[in-house]
This record gives sequence, C-alpha cells and structure tokens, in this order.
Amino acid sequence: MKKLLTAGATVLVAGGIVAGAAIGGSVPQTMPAKDPSVSDQPSIQKAVPTAKLAGKASSYFYLSNGGGQVKITKLVTKGYDGSQTVTITPPSGSRIVQGFATISGGQLGAMVIKSTQSTASAYKIVLGFPGEQGTPGQLTFRLQLGDG
Repeated sequence: MKKLLTAGATVLVAGGIVAGAAIGGSVPQTMPAKDPSVSDQPSIQKAVPTAKLAGKASSYFYLSNGGGQVKITKLVTKGYDGSQTVTITPPSGSRIVQGFATISGGQLGAMVIKSTQSTASAYKIVLGFPGEQGTPGQLTFRLQLGDG
C-alpha cells in the first residue's frame, strides 16, 4: 500500500510540472523581461477607458503632455461576434521596444485579446467580443519605450 501511494504522488507531481509548463509558456502573466540594452528606459502603463471600447471609432492622447496616441477602430460585427483594433503610438522622439496588454474585471469571455503586434512605431491590440454579450473588462497596456 505504501508503494502505491508513493507512485501516485510521483505521477501527481510530474503531472503538475507538465501542466504548469503548458500554462506558463502560453499565457504570460507579467511584463516580458526587459532588453538589457534599454534597461534604463521608461515604461508606461495606462488603462483604456472602457467607455471608448465596443463602440464607435475614437482616439486620444495617453500622456498629460499630449504625447503618445491611442486610436480605436469602430467595432465591426460579423454574425454575433465583434472585433476592434486598438493602436498605440509612442510619444515623439521615442520608439516602442516592447508592449504588453491585459484585460481585468468584466465577465469572463465578454472581451478577449485575439492578437498583439509590436513594431518600433506602434503597438496593435486586436480585441474580440464573442457573441457581443456580457460586461467587457478593463484593457490595460504597458509599453517599454526607447529613444527614437
């Protein structure tokens, strides 16, 4: 009986390691590691106002000095599903080194991040609204900036 319990515990531990690797590798939970060559560069974290999502097109500056712009496309529906693109540009004289986006709050699955794409001049987030039902969460983006 003792050997049977030991063997069962080993399988559980091994299964936990495999499951943990699969989850940790596919769903990042924190900002990606910084590039050592730009470690002294600033990072900016801002939330997109929920009222600006899942509706008409809009744009605004995310820094108080008028730097950096967020452009949101009009919600496009196909059948019952909707999609929208949020494009973030850096302040003048800066470039985007890397970006990260998360959704918090809201109802599970009401709004999802379908894809992200980062270039030096823009960070693009494609959002999906499956079934266009439920309360969307809060979209937050974080950018690490480098000198132009």
